[in-house]
Amino acid sequence: VLCEKPFAINAREVELMVNTATQNQLTLIEAMWTRFLPHIGTVRKIIDSDVLGNIHTLQADHGQRLSDSNNPRLWEPALGGGALLDLGIYVVSFSHLILGAPEKITAKSNFTDKDVDEQTSAIFEYKNGAQAVLNTTLSNSTPCRAIVSGVNGWLEIDRTFYNPAAMRVVLHDGTKTEYPNNYKGHGLREQAIEFSRCVRSGLIESPLMPHSESIAVMKSMDEIRRKIGLHFPNE
Repeated sequence: VLCEKPFAINAREVELMVNTATQNQLTLIEAMWTRFLPHIGTVRKIIDSDVLGNIHTLQADHGQRLSDSNNPRLWEPALGGGALLDLGIYVVSFSHLILGAPEKITAKSNFTDKDVDEQTSAIFEYKNGAQAVLNTTLSNSTPCRAIVSGVNGWLEIDRTFYNPAAMRVVLHDGTKTEYPNNYKGHGLREQAIEFSRCVRSGLIESPLMPHSESIAVMKSMDEIRRKIGLHFPNE
């Protein structure tokens, strides 16, 4: 099963899905398609190379003007509506990719008249003092960029950071390394290729998006919802 992101409404549901897949030895992968893209593979290598030094700050936003959309999936509490689950999952997952699970989360939201979040901002705090500043909204388009800053410089990922995108590393000594976007396509084929590889290899999860990561990301989503007071009727 290649399951659309977010994997479920909450971490408890994800754990049930993972347990079922494990018991039946079935391939189950969250379709967080960004994790499988070539430029994210390059991001992993840049972070692992320690060229940026210790990471202190991460900033990422994902906003689309969807306020005129009549799609009930975006607005109905019974369908898990709101900015956080539909768009915010990208910035939360990206933060986990770079910094891992946070030690503390603070968050604020604006709500619609149907009591789902129209806009949410969160700060993730880590034991080493690093912070991730995340924003998501359904009310307007935002730059949809990501910046990862370390003691030696920073990594900029252009619009749209969760799609194939150009990026660059800028160091404090003036060195700039460009990573142009030469990708052809819409970005969905890589997750299908990885899913097929896992099925053929008899794997129940992908090392690029393992079950433990999907659970950890959803626990952060749950904590954001707890902080902003967002509850769904089917929980």
